[in-house]
Parts: sequence; structure tokens; C-alpha cells
Amino acid sequence: MSKDTVSELAMIRRLVGGISEDDLSDVDYYVSEHLGIFIPSVGFCKYAIRVRHTHPAYSFILFFSKEQRMIPVNIELPAGHYLATAIAPGLPHEEEKTDFFTRYMAILVSRELFEKLYAGYSSTKPEQYYWEQFVIEREIMVYLKKFMSEYENCPAGSENLLEAIAIMITHQLIRSLLKIENKVNYITEKFEIEKIIEYIHQCFGKKLTVAKLAKLANMSESHFIRVFKKETGLAPREFLIKTRLDKARKLLRSKTRTITEVSLQCGFSSTSHFSSSFTRHMGISPSEYQNDYDFYEKQNKQDFYKN
Repeated sequence: MSKDTVSELAMIRRLVGGISEDDLSDVDYYVSEHLGIFIPSVGFCKYAIRVRHTHPAYSFILFFSKEQRMIPVNIELPAGHYLATAIAPGLPHEEEKTDFFTRYMAILVSRELFEKLYAGYSSTKPEQYYWEQFVIEREIMVYLKKFMSEYENCPAGSENLLEAIAIMITHQLIRSLLKIENKVNYITEKFEIEKIIEYIHQCFGKKLTVAKLAKLANMSESHFIRVFKKETGLAPREFLIKTRLDKARKLLRSKTRTITEVSLQCGFSSTSHFSSSFTRHMGISPSEYQNDYDFYEKQNKQDFYKN
């Protein structure tokens, strides 16, 4: 384990608790001193399914769809909002392990930051939230994605900017918990595309067609392709392949599955199709990547996908 990895794991533990690298093997994460974002990517977070685990930080789960399988929804979900839950520090809980994992975004905010900002809204202390359900405007995704981008790219000044974005995200969470309205004009098509992106991340291993995605977005196929490319920079098929290859990279790094198993889990029609797609986009074969992924990740961090 490198010094940087040790330091990063220490930051994660200050927010999450006694988590290990292995617990995070199927999770994408982005972390700063006072805030961390954790997304089950190809399977359950092993720490999340640990019975009666706790967090030293405030924990918020943001669901990309109300058709999730973790909790029964007992509040109304208005258009243009996400369903979210809150859990206070130190309260034991766990996620039930089922045959199908739910993709969600866990946002952990340090007790220090959350309670400091909360004091600006209320003279009382925050409640002992336990799976407290609330809704949050989709605008928060702008800040969450900016946080993730800063973490991944690490430009000069990113450490300070991450903390600034963490403050903005925390304000959004507090305002939503306290039902403080924030007037925002939403563009319907943009949110339909966001919905499809999350659907692709959740169902990347299933058979997905452009026609099916367009129907889910309530658009004609040709219009859907135009809007999707405008919002993401990629055609739907290109985005789907890129997503599947991203998931495959993560699975290959764990070295717990064969290349055939990775191919099937990521929705490729055959191992040969997977190998040819992986080699064409990455410049190396799946077996070469699996055997020496550290080298290839470092070499291609800035522009991993070849045009």
C-alpha cells in the first residue's frame, strides 16, 4: 500500500468507520477531509451489509430511482427531486444483502462540518436521524459531480476546492432536511437523460437497446440520441460500452472473477466480443490489464480511452 493510499484510507475511515480496502472493492469512492461519496458500482459495499455497523459521520443515502429495494417509501416524491435518507452518527444499521444490489449514492459528512453548518439554520441540535426520509432537489447532482471530477482529476488547488464543494453539498442536505425551499428552473429533458444514465449504471449487465432507453426517456429514438449526445458528449451506444468497460476494469482489478465471468456480468454477448471491445478501447487485452492494472492505470489516468 502506497503512502497516498494509506492517507486516503485514513480519511475514509474518519468518515465511514472501520472499513477496509476489500470492503470497497466493488465501490466507487471520492473523498475529502470532511465529505465522502460512495457508490456501489458492481456489487454491494461489504461494509454497508455488515450487521449493526456504525459511522462516525452523518450518513445520507441518495436514491437515483424510487423503485429501489432498500427501504419502503413513506413520503411523496415530487418531480425534479431525489429520494434521500439520513442516519445520525453512531447509530447501528445495515443494508440487507439480496440477489440484486441497488445503485445509490452514499454521502458521508463529518460531524464537525455538518453540526457547524446546521447551527446557522437552527438553535437546536440535529435530530437523531434513523433512515429519516426526505426529498432533495436534483440540483445537488451538479455539486456532487463537480466534487467527483475534482477528486478524480486532482488539478492544482483541488484540495481546497473539494472542501468548498463539500460545504455547498452539506448546505443543500441541511436545507432539504429542514424543508427550506430553493427555487430552481429545471429542464425536463436534462433530467430525463440523468435518469437514463443512472439506469445504465444500475442495469449495465442487462440487454439494453437505444429503442428501450429512448422509451424510458419518453422521447423518440432520433431525438433521444441527439439530446443524449448533447448532454454526455457520447452517443448512447458509445456511453453504454464505456460504462461496461469501466465496470469491467473494476471487476478485473479485484482478480476474483475470470474474464468470462466479467464479460457476462458486464453485458457482453460473448467473451470474444468483450476481449475485442476492451482491446480496441484500452489498447491492451483484459488479461494483460488484470495482470498489471496499476501500470496501465497510471499511464492512462488523464485520457484512458482511445478514440
